[in-house]
Amino acid sequence: MIATTKLTDNSFNIIVKANGMGNETDQTLVDVVASNNASSEPKVAIADIHYEILGTGKCTVFFKNDKEKKVELEGRGNYGLKPTEDRIKDVIGDILLTSDSNVTSYNVVIEAQKESGYTN
Repeated sequence: MIATTKLTDNSFNIIVKANGMGNETDQTLVDVVASNNASSEPKVAIADIHYEILGTGKCTVFFKNDKEKKVELEGRGNYGLKPTEDRIKDVIGDILLTSDSNVTSYNVVIEAQKESGYTN
């Protein structure tokens, strides 16, 4: 089961550190709906993901309400800082993670920037 620690939740972004094992499905990575100052329809963008995926499998990070907007992670690296990588946004709801059975373990730090649906 995924273990998450919220490092930051301010007026601009949410940063979460998470770790877990393989064969996990639809685990809540970023609880957008319960984030500070969220309205009934909070939207965030996935700005940056630093990751370490051990084993030969991959982890998929996606929005709960739109599984087509996703990032697949393998090995070690980061996503979201390169000009060729699309910013994943415009979805209301939480960010989830699924790991396949070939993942031994994983460590992820994700930054989600608050786009709309927040009160200050």
